[in-house]
Amino acid sequence: YEADIEDEPSLISIEGSLIKGEEEQTVQVSTTASLDYPVFFPVRGCEVNLLDEFDNTFSYREVSGGIYKATIPDEELILGRYYKLRVITGVGAVFESDYEMLNPGIEVDSLYYEIEDKVDNISGEAYTGLQFYLDVKAGDDESRYFRWRIDETYEYESFAPISYYYLDETHTQIYPADAWEVFTCWQGGEISGLFQSSTMNLTQNEKKRIYLNYVSARTERLRIKYSLFVRQYTLSENAYEYFEQNRLATEEGEGLYTRQPRQPITNFMNVDDESERVLGYFWVSTLTSKRIFVPRIEEMDVPAEECANWEYSDLEDGEGPFPIYLYDDKANGKLITSSRDCFDCTKRGGTNIKPDYWE
Repeated sequence: YEADIEDEPSLISIEGSLIKGEEEQTVQVSTTASLDYPVFFPVRGCEVNLLDEFDNTFSYREVSGGIYKATIPDEELILGRYYKLRVITGVGAVFESDYEMLNPGIEVDSLYYEIEDKVDNISGEAYTGLQFYLDVKAGDDESRYFRWRIDETYEYESFAPISYYYLDETHTQIYPADAWEVFTCWQGGEISGLFQSSTMNLTQNEKKRIYLNYVSARTERLRIKYSLFVRQYTLSENAYEYFEQNRLATEEGEGLYTRQPRQPITNFMNVDDESERVLGYFWVSTLTSKRIFVPRIEEMDVPAEECANWEYSDLEDGEGPFPIYLYDDKANGKLITSSRDCFDCTKRGGTNIKPDYWE
């Protein structure tokens, strides 16, 4: 179904947060796109400032189109104080958020996993993996609204160390300073999705077995060691409802029986024209976090990355592509080759620099 929409309005959208415990604060300013052309339209050249209730001001700098950042020392972000965001566009329009109070964070209670089986919706094939869960526990006078952002990191290996390689048609043997330099890598990043929950309708401000991410054993993530890092934020009721509205729109947007969209929640307004519709939200919180490591689970069959390898032949392999990496398998008396990606773990998106936090 294609909606017949004429003269779609272009609305300004401001997404910003103030997180005590994070190195940088970020604000994104853009305008809405059409349904037929859903792209990011940045609003450049804005003056962006954070203000507290005593008119102390912190300025942001534009680091890329529509993205503004500020580095604010933690000691200058005061618990119990109210903060708001002000954005002045290049044409002089002034947008401000409501004041939001900075509350102390609540420590992550428990972070754990269980081995769980699932069934592929398309093939019907059963597979196994790890389901991660989180528990929250807070006082009755503390926030009952929680949001999480999660990052994963996993260790993986190449097919074999590099004994030597050929750089060109001369087939000169070049020996790396360290044959194992690009054998082990670490890869990861933030896991997409909106993870949040509320204890509002519970007698106590506690909740167990809150679903986080699921990691299938069909990938190499669980083959050697896996780590999950959870950043926890407490929210106001309105901020929670804003993210919940976004979550429902994202997760249910394609179904036949989805809910009717509601008027978007926002705490921004045009100070000179309160009738103007503005999108986005400014929220404040204090970061708490917890990390968990998962070593190789022996009873779980986790396949290695598929890497075809074969015995090297000058006739069939000698013309490249270069460089040609080789592994001298002395145990079998064979010279083995494979693709560059299979020898150099950094070519599969990771880094061979071990993270400082890795155990």
